[in-house]
Amino acid sequence: MASRADRAARFERAHSARLPLGANGVIPGAEPLRLSASPTHAVLLLHGYNDTPQSVAPIASMLHAAGWTVVAPLLPGHGRDLQYMASASRGSAWLSCARTEYQTLRASHTTVALCGLSMGGALCALLAAEHQDVPALVLLAPYLGMPWRWQAGVALAWVRWLFNPYVQGSGGERSIHDPVARARALGPGVHTAHTLTGLRAIARAAEQRLSDIRSPTLYLQSKEDNRVRATDAIRHFRMIGSTVREQHWLSGCGHIITADYCKDDVGRRLLAWIDAHAGLPSKET
Repeated sequence: MASRADRAARFERAHSARLPLGANGVIPGAEPLRLSASPTHAVLLLHGYNDTPQSVAPIASMLHAAGWTVVAPLLPGHGRDLQYMASASRGSAWLSCARTEYQTLRASHTTVALCGLSMGGALCALLAAEHQDVPALVLLAPYLGMPWRWQAGVALAWVRWLFNPYVQGSGGERSIHDPVARARALGPGVHTAHTLTGLRAIARAAEQRLSDIRSPTLYLQSKEDNRVRATDAIRHFRMIGSTVREQHWLSGCGHIITADYCKDDVGRRLLAWIDAHAGLPSKET
């Protein structure tokens, strides 16, 4: 019978064969995005759990083309090898990174809007609850709270951790319907008990702070989302404290709406929202 170390090594070899690292230690294409345009108006754009800025790159490009400075950081524990993921991917590290990036943008730009996908949406919700002067918030299929069946999966991951530090993900092929975009995805499709516990912590914390949000909030969700149930999306939208809020339903795409067939619709809607509530970006001088 294979040892725990042997099982871990098999996962690590398979991951490195599929997603080899570049010279900088990051999977090529997974690097942070920092697109400069307006000196006054910026968007902090956060990717989701077990993903990279590559998944939000189409949206970043649309915002940048419209004149917005865009920063999409690579969250800790993401976009590298599995050993790094296992050691650095923690809820506290993700939130600390989001806070630091937000404060850095606030120091250089007078207007900073927030936009996040999945767990990135949960992180943006937490930031908006902490900073109620955020002019515009866009939540893209935000992962808020955690259903009991998924929480049971977290508990099971800890049992499995005794025999293998890695857990093979499931259902990822349904997260992006477009086969071309799905082939470009850089997520590992692998979890650990620690990463799943971090996801649960962030999702729960964000759910508890929804009523504290005062920013104009746009909530975009696919009807075919395989990660977030429609009933939960409706419930969470109603929990948002802002009096200025809208929820729009998309169709023909999965959970990663920023890279799937509906990405152009997502881009148009979020751009219209932040332009309306945060003001048009000034041009670089």
